[in-house]
Amino acid sequence: MKKWRAMAVIAVTVGAVLMYREASPATPWGAMTEIEAAARQEGRLVVYSAPGHANREDQEAIGQRMREKYGIIIEWTTMGGSADMAQRVLAEHRTKQYIADIVMDGIGGSYADTKPRGYVAPILAPSTLEKDIWRLHPAALTLKDRDWFFIQLQVHAGIFVNTKLVSPGEEPKSYQDLLDPKWKGKIVYQSPGVGGPGVSWFRVHYKFLGLDYMGALAKQVAVVAAINDVPDGVARGQYAIGIAASPARGRQLQQEGAPVKYVHLKEGDYISVPGLYLLVNAPHPNAARAFINWFYSKEGQTIHSQHNLVISLRKDVPQDHLPPEDRYLEGRTYRLADPEDITPEGSRKVMALGRQIFEAGK
Repeated sequence: MKKWRAMAVIAVTVGAVLMYREASPATPWGAMTEIEAAARQEGRLVVYSAPGHANREDQEAIGQRMREKYGIIIEWTTMGGSADMAQRVLAEHRTKQYIADIVMDGIGGSYADTKPRGYVAPILAPSTLEKDIWRLHPAALTLKDRDWFFIQLQVHAGIFVNTKLVSPGEEPKSYQDLLDPKWKGKIVYQSPGVGGPGVSWFRVHYKFLGLDYMGALAKQVAVVAAINDVPDGVARGQYAIGIAASPARGRQLQQEGAPVKYVHLKEGDYISVPGLYLLVNAPHPNAARAFINWFYSKEGQTIHSQHNLVISLRKDVPQDHLPPEDRYLEGRTYRLADPEDITPEGSRKVMALGRQIFEAGK
């Protein structure tokens, strides 16, 4: 296999992203009372969601509140992945048969295909312009265009293990431990060449750990395609260790009693970037704006974080629905990808590099 050139370690943490500031004051949407009245007339909203962005319980709770508050019926469509979502959205705009209003997806997912074509609208919800209440501002990565927003903080532990196959004394303590020959073929990882947790992990770590490390790791792991293949494979005992196991599916398996757990490595945890964007030709534009403004309010974030078992972006939303080890701790460093690697162009390059190392390079 090709030997990869070593790279300088670049670590971007949440603390660094929080230093981003508005270049100029954003002008919010018009009076929300008027938008909400128009939203009631529309009465419907269509949301396309990638796996892990809003689970069924979350969708039901949000849907109930939107019916009560605005008389809006939400039609949720959970896609198999970012590629499926991109194809659907691009087809709708190509044929001018618009269905979706809002897309929940990672910034390196369908957004990377729709943004360059001008299909993404700015988000100027008044709730998102509130000051001093954000753990991580929802527009931190797109402050200029304000057209892709974080929906939550997803803190990821380093690895996911089968407790029947990995005893406490054998648990890897660092990423370097995964290169031990005894783990060869016993580690599963979702390909970074497709959207999902696999590329999120690679995007954060390929500079931090280096390309030589990634090349060595590629020889150790079994590469799978689907998001749930990692946690499910570990839970079944097909693999002992999983890298980039979906938090949503991993927690579900834990609740179901599967012999699995997340293990924190000495290099620290990392944060992935689930988010949403608004489409320019949304058939229900007022319902979409009313939803987004509500979603980033304290009430919206509380319902979403409690039912989706995630950390809210807002400091005024409690975390007591999460185990202590899964909560956001102020002052702790969490690794986030270099911002240049989360742009549409940068994300495509990262995915191509990951595919070359973990698929074509084998």
